[in-house]
Amino acid sequence: MTQHMDRPKHIGARIQRFEDTRLLAGTARYIDDIRLPNMLHLRFVRAQMAHAKILEIDTETLEDIGFPTQVFTGADIGDLSIKAHQDYPEMQYSEQPLLARDRVRFVGEAVAAVLADDAYRAEDAAEMVFVDYDPLEVVTTMDQARDPEVPGLFEGWRTNVFVERQMKGGDIATAKAEAAHVITRTYTTQRQAGVPMEGRGVAAEYDPANRTLTVWSSTQIPHLVRTYIAEELGLPESRLRVVAPDVGGGFGVKGQVFPEEVLVPWLAMKTGRPVKWVEDRREHLTSSIHARDHSHTLEAYVSEDGRILGLKADISVDVGAYSTFPFTAAGDPGMAAKVMPGPYDFQHYEATFRALATNKCPIGTYRGVGRPSAVFSQERLMDDIAKELGLDPIAFRLKNVVRNFPYTNALGFTYDPGSYAETLEKVRDLLAEDRAAAAASHKDPHKRIGVGLACFVEQTAHGTPDFTRRRVPIETGYIAARVEMTPDGQAFVDIGLQNHGQGHETVMAQVAADALGIDPGDVHVRHGDTLTTPYSVGTWGSRGGALGGGAVHVAATRIADKLKAIAGHLLQTDPQKIVLQNGAAHPEGHPDRHVAVAKLARAALRNVDQLPAGMEPGLEVQYSLDGPNDGTYSNAVHAAVVEIDTKTGKMRLKRFVVVEDCGTILNPLIVDGQVRGGVVQGIGSAMLEHFIYDEEGQPLTVTFADYLMPLATEIPEIELHHIETPTPLTPLGAKGLGEGGAIGPAAAIANAVADALGIEVSKTPLNANALWHLARKGEKNRAG
Repeated sequence: MTQHMDRPKHIGARIQRFEDTRLLAGTARYIDDIRLPNMLHLRFVRAQMAHAKILEIDTETLEDIGFPTQVFTGADIGDLSIKAHQDYPEMQYSEQPLLARDRVRFVGEAVAAVLADDAYRAEDAAEMVFVDYDPLEVVTTMDQARDPEVPGLFEGWRTNVFVERQMKGGDIATAKAEAAHVITRTYTTQRQAGVPMEGRGVAAEYDPANRTLTVWSSTQIPHLVRTYIAEELGLPESRLRVVAPDVGGGFGVKGQVFPEEVLVPWLAMKTGRPVKWVEDRREHLTSSIHARDHSHTLEAYVSEDGRILGLKADISVDVGAYSTFPFTAAGDPGMAAKVMPGPYDFQHYEATFRALATNKCPIGTYRGVGRPSAVFSQERLMDDIAKELGLDPIAFRLKNVVRNFPYTNALGFTYDPGSYAETLEKVRDLLAEDRAAAAASHKDPHKRIGVGLACFVEQTAHGTPDFTRRRVPIETGYIAARVEMTPDGQAFVDIGLQNHGQGHETVMAQVAADALGIDPGDVHVRHGDTLTTPYSVGTWGSRGGALGGGAVHVAATRIADKLKAIAGHLLQTDPQKIVLQNGAAHPEGHPDRHVAVAKLARAALRNVDQLPAGMEPGLEVQYSLDGPNDGTYSNAVHAAVVEIDTKTGKMRLKRFVVVEDCGTILNPLIVDGQVRGGVVQGIGSAMLEHFIYDEEGQPLTVTFADYLMPLATEIPEIELHHIETPTPLTPLGAKGLGEGGAIGPAAAIANAVADALGIEVSKTPLNANALWHLARKGEKNRAG
């Protein structure tokens, strides 16, 4: 699929982000900046019990409140719901009502919607609504969810298991029989929240004269939101417009369709007035989506000389009370099972994975989607095997990583060319002094240094065939782009991605500019509006540069071919020898004979008498690029150096190193920013962030005083090193990278802690309390 590019000038350049001008100047327009005439403000009455029947919703106290309000409950909206079912016979069916109808299933679930002319009045009114509950048995642990004696959360359920399935390849029994060593471990990662800077929000306005509904949402997937709203409300999709304005971060959290995104437009149609809702931070923490919360038991079969022969995995994920659209409750456990073989060369694998329903906020997509937990287990296991066999952890990995490409793993997924061994060798060289210092520090009983690493692959830009296999309701994986040149020689790019920090406006301009021979500043990139952008699945799954950039490149190249044909006609030269560069077209080797691109564009659109015979006017091309069958695989090694005060449990992250390969780098400045941002989130996963429920399903970490986020003081300088192995599977040779930064830190830091303390580490977060207990355990081991 790789195509020839004429002397790339802008691709690969460190161009500052164009979108930052409005973001830093304060002229960006976020969801809370939406102001509509006669608008109603919405606040929710949310469940305060984890599992209970709703006996009564009392709104009589609002009659004397002194200002007009409207209240809607589940009884008012009928059977409208979020339906997210995977087409497997094993999966138990469920729906998430837009407002709870007969029972609530987690603290924070919406029970009633209160509307008022002012946001503060709506909040005051919502606090006055009384809900009478009849408590039901609460399911808060994986063991309870697996227990067949515990009643199901939904009518007709056999157990509280959404789905349990297997993936396998090769013959795991053969691997076990041939193994000299069988190593079994269990690893867990804690529940987290996504916490983008801007919370979710929705506004909607219905125009009865034109029969059009406009919805503004802080979302990553505007076209999928439009499709779901249209189908659920029974509206023609052609009459529905969804706009994602400037979005202050998403990280996958905004990559699903939420009940509020359907309810707000329904309320706008029902009341005949625009309606807006913006969540507060407590709502986000308790009611948006959560992530991680995995438990993995792994059994590795290893030869006498340290070769991995096979791996068996048992994977459980606490996915909360409901299945989320479009990736479903099986998304996280299925992803963990799928990627567990990692970058290692073995052909016998078996995984059993299950999604467990509990009375907690639902699990959804968050940066990495199952892979941070899978890599934590995979890479802790690699260190534990190396230690048990008396091998150096890097040498053990180098013995087992894939080296020959393309490579088909045990599950049948094909890896395109990568640099698995090279990234490991680079990290080994970079950490030589740190590893020596760590070894020396192990004689100190109080200040100990540890070095750990994590090696992983990231499936990116996966296309429609991958989702067809999963049988999820997302169904497609393509990204579409439309490129149009105006008579003045400038260009518009309309793309089905949604930019919320990835630098799409800059990167897509670079790509189009190179193909068209103009300056990136003369390319205007538009996104996030279903009225103007071509239908696509949105921004998630590390597909922006690889598929979005590829689609822009192909569309712009087709326009460039037409410009070259016009230039060849005007210059009396073979179009194949025309070069587009610096805003002009000229024969190769003869820049003095040139014609301005603006003149070529004017000829194509205005002075059509100058076109070659038979050429149609116009300079507009739309192209849809689907991902490769198995995606394209980025790879990386993350390494951490930690210093631990064993007396207090205080840990300092002294150094963090990343060596990564995402194929062709389109803009190094943006790549570095994406990786560093992901690493910071991964450090939060490793050391701080933990969403905690008590045994009654009550959330205990509902403010930033309790739910701890990484601060600048916890973050060292993140060192980045790049290896570029272009893939033949995308037009520009680019692979995805957006999620990779968040995948490796927890495993790398845990391995560094294990190295420093000389013990096994099996779970996160590694906060001061956990480290103090681990240090005590290490002291006992050494004393014994």
